[in-house]
Formats: sequence, C-alpha cells, structure tokens
Amino acid sequence: MKTDDKKVIERVLKGDTEAFSILVRQWEKPIYNFILRMIGDRDEAMDLCQDCFMKAYRELRTLKDRDRFASWLYRIAHNTCLSRIRKDYGKTWVELDPDTRPSRMPIENQLAVQKALQHLPEDQREVVVLKVFHSLKFEEIAVIQGAPISTVKSRLYMGFEKLRLILA
Repeated sequence: MKTDDKKVIERVLKGDTEAFSILVRQWEKPIYNFILRMIGDRDEAMDLCQDCFMKAYRELRTLKDRDRFASWLYRIAHNTCLSRIRKDYGKTWVELDPDTRPSRMPIENQLAVQKALQHLPEDQREVVVLKVFHSLKFEEIAVIQGAPISTVKSRLYMGFEKLRLILA
C-alpha cells in the first residue's frame, strides 16, 4: 500500500523520527534500483542508497514542496551517483540484480543493455534509466537533473541513438 508522503513528512518534522522509516520502506527499492543502474555495483548501490536516505533525513526541513518528495529524493540520489561516478571515473561494472532486470528479455540481452548503459555519458544514462526503468515523466526528470524539459528529451533521444549504435 502506498503511503501519503506528505503526511509522513509532516509527522517526521513534528518530531516523530520513527515515521521516516515509512518513507524508507516505500522508496528504498526504487532508489536502490536507480542507483544500481547508474553505478552498476550492488554493494556500492546499497551503500549509496543508505547515504541518500541519511541525507534526505538530515535535509528534510529544506524540502519546500512536500508534494514533490519523490523528485527531491531522486535528486539526492542523482547527486550522490554523480559524486561517486566522478570519484570512480574510468571504472566499469556490469552486474544485474534479478529484481531489477526486465523479465521478458533473455539474460544475454539484459547484460548487453546494462553494459551499453555504462558507455553512455552520465546525463544521458540517467535520463534513460529514469524514463525506461522508473517510468518518470519528463517534468520529474527535469527537476532531478536541474535541466529544461527540452534538454531532458534530447538527452533521452541521444542516449537511445547511442544505445542503438552500441547494441547494433
């Protein structure tokens, strides 16, 4: 059952620190899956996911529009991933979690797609992951990336084109 993030946030801000675990339970898997697809390493993704939620808890008071919690949380994950990618520039991992891969695609194709994603520039990879794997709207991705919607769309289409070339 999906909870009303806004009500839970209000509880947390009023001092109910245990209420934050409701948000973690609801958002941990989508945020973990996003980070995993961006970073490519399960253990690293779990650590970064925990970092995201710690940052979110510490910064929750800075969230102005409580109806936009999901976009705000993905933005934290985005920044966390970018920091780690910059730190690990040049390293490449290809790893799949059975819970994160599309079910109808043969494993060879899944591995090829995951590997191909790692060859995209960070901003294009992120748009593809958020749009395809997390079904976010262009407006939400624009908020997460801090970019205009037109830029997000062009990154998606350029990312798709590069994936087609890589996978051809």
